[in-house]
Amino acid sequence: EFRAHDQSHPRSSEIYAEVEKMSKELIEHGHEYDSSWITRPLNKNETIASVLCGHSEKLAIAWNFVANPNTSQIQLTKNLRVCGDCHRATKLIAAIRQCEIIVRDANRIHHFYTNGKCSCNDYF
Repeated sequence: EFRAHDQSHPRSSEIYAEVEKMSKELIEHGHEYDSSWITRPLNKNETIASVLCGHSEKLAIAWNFVANPNTSQIQLTKNLRVCGDCHRATKLIAAIRQCEIIVRDANRIHHFYTNGKCSCNDYF
């Protein structure tokens, strides 16, 4: 179980290192973090990327890559909707890592395929 910006996991440092690695891969593949999904003012020590990279689904995806580096499928459940930035990032992560990612959010099931597409056809 992960919450946004959660650091309670015993392997938190490994998880955040993996988040950083994923972030670099995303940027290398053209991802631009979308600040419109941040609903509060940034603190002095925060960046747009640091806030969005702390979302629970990104932490859970990172944890799966830490625990199972060669995994070909990840399944997650979350109690809130996936934000647009996480949706775009997860499509790209699935393609970069060649790993299907299935996320059940508050509204629907998103199946992110290794070709960078989502089963919701970007309707979320």
